[in-house]
Amino acid sequence: MKKNIIALISGLILVTACSTEKNKSLESFEFNLTMDTVVVDAGNEIINLVYGLSSPALSKDRKYLYHYTHGQATFDKINLETLELEKTIKFEKDGPNSIGSYIGGYSITPENNFMIWSYGLYAIFSPTGEKIKDLELDKIANEELNGNGSFPIRLIEIPGKPNEIYGFFVQWNDNEYYLIKFDLENRSYKRISLPFPEKLNDFRMEIEYNGQAAGGYHPSSPRPIIVEDKIIFTTTAFNEAYIFDTAIDSLITKSWESSLTGNKNEAKLPKIAQMEEAEEHTRKFSESINFSMPQWDPISKQYVRLSHKTAFSEEKDENGRLTESSAIVYLTLMDKDLNIIKETILEGYTKTPPSHFYIDNTIWLFENIDDELGFVRMTIN
Repeated sequence: MKKNIIALISGLILVTACSTEKNKSLESFEFNLTMDTVVVDAGNEIINLVYGLSSPALSKDRKYLYHYTHGQATFDKINLETLELEKTIKFEKDGPNSIGSYIGGYSITPENNFMIWSYGLYAIFSPTGEKIKDLELDKIANEELNGNGSFPIRLIEIPGKPNEIYGFFVQWNDNEYYLIKFDLENRSYKRISLPFPEKLNDFRMEIEYNGQAAGGYHPSSPRPIIVEDKIIFTTTAFNEAYIFDTAIDSLITKSWESSLTGNKNEAKLPKIAQMEEAEEHTRKFSESINFSMPQWDPISKQYVRLSHKTAFSEEKDENGRLTESSAIVYLTLMDKDLNIIKETILEGYTKTPPSHFYIDNTIWLFENIDDELGFVRMTIN
């Protein structure tokens, strides 16, 4: 049944944003947040939300949202201006245009094609699912990408450089993260090491059961965002960014000082924990500060970043996991040079922030509303 687009929540929230103690040029000030909730009209189709809004990607004009359904090789194309599902695009799991049942990730190119990557797959596909170009990155960097457990987290196009692609990889065997700069024309590459593991190893915990390895826990892998010719990496545990400037092949660190959140997750995780103890340690990590990726808005030329501390009830869900009871959510605005402009606690939003993006001063946060795709929208005035 066709459902109407509806506004479920609306309001005007007056908040006071605090300047950081170490930057005396910033002053306390007030600004307004307006918040509403909308639902996407899927018509007679169904948007599969069994994994939530997993792997969302925006078109370059930021008018469309794409939603990949894991295991089904389908992408939903959603018009963010009309809030309608325009189409569901089916890809092949087998054959010459195959993307397989599962992919590592994807992005939308300026030509509105799909760039898709996974183990052994680095290719450009048309909006109808036809393979346009095999990038052959595994052949260009054969010794780096074959047989050593390297997994592609993200492929990155650089504006104005059609023959240049960066790949962000993790090598699971030794938990090493690195970039590879690919020259498609000359079929050459350069490996660029990144300094994540040393710091993140403080938050890696191996789990044992009856003396046997039973998995592990660590913060989510660093995720890059791409702003013009810069690749910006952040982690959930530290209030800092690593910025790789592709124009000059240079990596710098940007640290922030917050008067609201603290600047590092304070959980103390053991190197090895028994199964019965592991949940308590992961709970402590969630109860301390967790930093989301900054989101860039090319219209306002600002970044927004949400961070949070999660609280849990003593009740458990049907899988025996602790259930969230509430969260303290912080909003930080930054200028184009990643300097903090404003930061505040979001009094009107009290749960761990889900997948979200930032368009024209508005933060769109995923919301499952009776199994329909919805968004809480916060507009910063």
